[in-house]
Amino acid sequence: MSLKRKLQLYKKQLHQAQKAENQEHKEKKVSTDSDTYEREIRQAARDMDAEIRHFDNQYVLVHTERLKPETAIGPYSAGALFKTVSDWQKGSSVHPLSAYGLAAEDLLFFDTETTGLASGTGQMIFLIGLARVTPAGVIMRQYFLPGPGHEAAFFNAFLRDSHSLKNLVTFNGKAFDWPRVKTRHRFVRDQVPRLPAFGHFDLLHASRRLWKNRLDSVRLQTVEKEILGLEREEDVPGKMAPFLYFQFLKRPEADLVKGIIEHNRTDVLSLIALYIHLSNKILGNMPCDEHERYEIARWYRQIGDSERALPLFRKLAAHDSAIGARSRAQVAALYKREGYYGQALTMLQSVIGDDNRADDHIYIEAAKLMEHQFQNYEGAISYTERALRSLQEKQKTLPDEIIERKTSAYIKRINRLDEKWLRKKERG
Repeated sequence: MSLKRKLQLYKKQLHQAQKAENQEHKEKKVSTDSDTYEREIRQAARDMDAEIRHFDNQYVLVHTERLKPETAIGPYSAGALFKTVSDWQKGSSVHPLSAYGLAAEDLLFFDTETTGLASGTGQMIFLIGLARVTPAGVIMRQYFLPGPGHEAAFFNAFLRDSHSLKNLVTFNGKAFDWPRVKTRHRFVRDQVPRLPAFGHFDLLHASRRLWKNRLDSVRLQTVEKEILGLEREEDVPGKMAPFLYFQFLKRPEADLVKGIIEHNRTDVLSLIALYIHLSNKILGNMPCDEHERYEIARWYRQIGDSERALPLFRKLAAHDSAIGARSRAQVAALYKREGYYGQALTMLQSVIGDDNRADDHIYIEAAKLMEHQFQNYEGAISYTERALRSLQEKQKTLPDEIIERKTSAYIKRINRLDEKWLRKKERG
C-alpha cells in the first residue's frame, strides 16, 4: 500500500474516532444534564409539598391539601355548601345553577393556568386546580406540568382522580378552561382516560347577569373583592404566569411558580364561596337589591319557570322606579300568556302612565291586546300612533335601519287597523 493511501486511511480512522468520542461526550452531557434536571425537579416537588406521580416514562407534580369544613372562604365556611345543595333540592330543577339531584361531593370546583390566552393548539395548560367539599372538609389538588413532554402523565393523574366527575363549577370555564382541556387532551387521548361527561355551572354568566351594571368589570378577582369581600395579598397577575412558567422550564425552582400556584388555589376556593353566594341570592335565602331581584326573576322567566318569576316581578312592580316599570311590563307579558288579558292591559297602562313616556314596544303590546283580545281598533290605533311618536324621539339614539324598519311596521299596522275599524263601523 502506498504511503499516500496509508495516510488517507489513517485520517479516516482518526476522524471516525474523534466523531465517536464527540458523540460519547454529548451523550454523557445529555445524561448529566438530565440527571441534574431530575434532581432539581425532585427538590422543586419537595419545596411545593408535592408528590411526583410517574406514568409511561413521564411524571407530574401533584400537591394535595385538606381543609376543615369550618375553613372560612370570604363570608362563608366551606361546609356551608351542604346547606346550599340541600336547599336546591327544594328549588328549581332546571335553573342553570341548580344542584337538584346532586350531592355537595358531586361538585368539582375547577380552574386552570395556561401558557397563553389564545385558543390555538400551541397553548398548553400547565396547572390544573380542583377542589371537592366532603363531610370531612375540602380536598384540594393541584396538578403541575413539569415540562411539555409530560402531558400524558399530567392528564392521566387529573382524569384518574376525577373519574367520578358529575358537575364542574368554573368561572368562564365553558368558554376558556374546558375547551383548552379538550384541545390538549387530543394529543394524549390514546394514552389516558377519556374526558368524562358532566354538568357544568359557569359562574361568570351568573355574575355578569347580576352585577354587570354594578361592577367595573366582572373578573373573578373583582367579584371576590366587591361582592364577597375577599382580598388577595401579593397576588401574581395572570399575565405573568406564562413568563414565570417558562422561567421554571429553564431553571426548575419552586419559588418561580409558588405565586402562580397560590393564585390558582385562591381561584378554586373562591368558586366555593361564590357558588354559595349566588345560590343564596337565586333561592331567596338572602336579601337582594332591586336590580338583582329583577335579573333573577328575568332568568326564571327565560327558563320557563313563570311560577317563580311572577311573584318576584309583582313585588318589584310596586316600585316607583325604572325597574318597577320594567317589572310591570314583565307581569303584563306573563298575564297575557296565561290569558288574563284585562289584567295585562291594566299593567301596561300603568307603565304608560299619564306622561306618555313609555318605550314604543310597550305601546305596541297594548295595541295588540286592544286589537286581538278586545277588538277595540280605535284604541289600538291610538296606542300605535303613540308608539310612532316614541320611536321618533329615539331617532338620535337608534340606528337608522331600526328606525326605518319599525316605522314601516307601525304604519302598516295603523293602515290595517283603519281598515278593520271602517269595516266594524259599516257593520254597525
